[in-house]
Amino acid sequence: MTASQHSVLLVDDNIGLRSGLATVLEDEGIETRQAERGDEAIKLVREVRFDLVVLDLNLPDMTGVTVYTRVQKELARPQCIFMTAEATEELIEEALRLEPLRLLRKPFEVNLFRDLVRRAIAN
Repeated sequence: MTASQHSVLLVDDNIGLRSGLATVLEDEGIETRQAERGDEAIKLVREVRFDLVVLDLNLPDMTGVTVYTRVQKELARPQCIFMTAEATEELIEEALRLEPLRLLRKPFEVNLFRDLVRRAIAN
């Protein structure tokens, strides 16, 4: 990764969605790394500095809220976008209290996602 290149961590257990979002971002020149589980994401954050973390709220091993809370210990106030197809209102409220850049409901428009990421890494 060059000094000027931005990187995004995509965390979702749906490989099709994860790969599709990675392709969209890589076409924009944004480096991506992917994780299927929360523990993988936390390990990656310890190894790589990310400009943005995109997290599904429901992962096989823990919630996206738990992952983000742990990631905050590794990164100083990392930027985050949560996404979910289905989550309890309680989990959504918990996620929103963490002040993410956005909580996207799946399915969402790819252009909206790309624009959100562009704005996030431009700051």
